[in-house]
Amino acid sequence: MEYSTTQERIAAIGRPSAIKKSSFVAALAIFGVFSALAGVLSLATSITLSSNAAMPGLAEAMLWDAVYEFSLSALIFASSREFAKGKMLSVWLYGGSIILDSLYNLMTGSPLNYIFIAFGLLLIWQILRFREKLELV
Repeated sequence: MEYSTTQERIAAIGRPSAIKKSSFVAALAIFGVFSALAGVLSLATSITLSSNAAMPGLAEAMLWDAVYEFSLSALIFASSREFAKGKMLSVWLYGGSIILDSLYNLMTGSPLNYIFIAFGLLLIWQILRFREKLELV
């Protein structure tokens, strides 16, 4: 018996990669879906409030919220699509969505969405850390 063939088999078996591109794409897509749902809710609220003559300012604010949420979800979906293609542009698009969220919240006087920021920075860090394993160019 030769020991060299056993070592080659052990090396060939190895541990499978725990990093899956599909899980990153799914995480981005789910975040985009939640943002789009928030936009739909804001739009429905804006339409409902616009029929009530007592609160026209609130209806306009909800309409701007809907526009913001749809813009945010478009950036996140574009990031997910580019990530599925293996492009590093996805990191820039997702970073842009984090910046858009922070700027909008600062402009409207709303508190910053720390969960979105933390999740986004964690996701970007993981993408950059495993860039070679995820085959991004």
